[in-house]
Amino acid sequence: MGNVGGGHLWKVLASVMLAALLFAVFLWTAPLGEVGRNLAQVKLGWVLASVAVALGTYALRALRWGLILRPVGRAGTANLLGCTAAGFATSTVLPARAGEIVRPLLLTARTGMPAAATLASILTERLLDGATVLLLFGAGVLFVAGSLNPASLPLLRDTALLTTAGLAAAVALIWFLLRRREATVRRVASWLPERLHDRAVSFLHHLLDGLEVLRTPRRLFEIAVWSLGLWIVIGWQLVLLGKAFGLELSLGQAFVVVAVSVIGLAVPAPAGVGGFHWAIRFGLTQLIGVDVSTSTAFALLHHAICFFPITVLGLGYLAAVGMSLGKVRTMEAKASPDPEAR
Repeated sequence: MGNVGGGHLWKVLASVMLAALLFAVFLWTAPLGEVGRNLAQVKLGWVLASVAVALGTYALRALRWGLILRPVGRAGTANLLGCTAAGFATSTVLPARAGEIVRPLLLTARTGMPAAATLASILTERLLDGATVLLLFGAGVLFVAGSLNPASLPLLRDTALLTTAGLAAAVALIWFLLRRREATVRRVASWLPERLHDRAVSFLHHLLDGLEVLRTPRRLFEIAVWSLGLWIVIGWQLVLLGKAFGLELSLGQAFVVVAVSVIGLAVPAPAGVGGFHWAIRFGLTQLIGVDVSTSTAFALLHHAICFFPITVLGLGYLAAVGMSLGKVRTMEAKASPDPEAR
């Protein structure tokens, strides 16, 4: 246990140090005096509108999550909203996107749904999000190409094609596994010791339950529409925040910046600090042509809007259901492929 705890501590320290370094360089490379003036001159009404829309996106995520889990059972709107907020709050204060594990396990604890199914539902979410972001990114590049930096267009097209191919391969593999569900479960279980056979079969079935939505065309269409609506609202949030800075961003331009920001969030830092800021500034300056001081101020405020309100709500929910951060860390540490281990 000591080695595990020490390894976890080093991961936390490395994550925090990476975030601090990226954020420090982000600020060091910006004209802070001008950034401060930009922040002081923002139009508060548009900022509040952006905050309201940002909170609305988390509600849309929670409701979509419920639809994904429908083949497993009904979790209840309050549980979905609370666990979604708690998951994003956990990812804000803990490294390595811990909320991606804590959120489904907390829902399991609150509802009794199988842990394997709730964990698998997060994979389904990521696939849907990836597909939707790529679709809107492609649409943005297509319809606002004239307002983007011409030198960046070949790179944008190549990136979209490469990631689309990878996503299509992942979806095809999952669809194949679901079509040959029984054979897949038997084959995987046969590779394990006899004493683990029954547990493995139960776990794999629950895991595939969480992905089941990808096999049914009607249900997949319903979830896809929800995902499209969710990410359009996320793009609209950037448009509203742009107005706070006097920027007239189109929805297509916002989609391009959103796609870049998703890459920034992949950096393993708490709350995406550093990576998210760099991605937003890169998208605005290099692709849209916004000046560095305005882009830096936008990135700082956008990050605060995306992470601070939901973190407050999520930590409040954890406190209301009797969960401390210590218990959350324990829940994350105990996560294992064996559902009975939970």
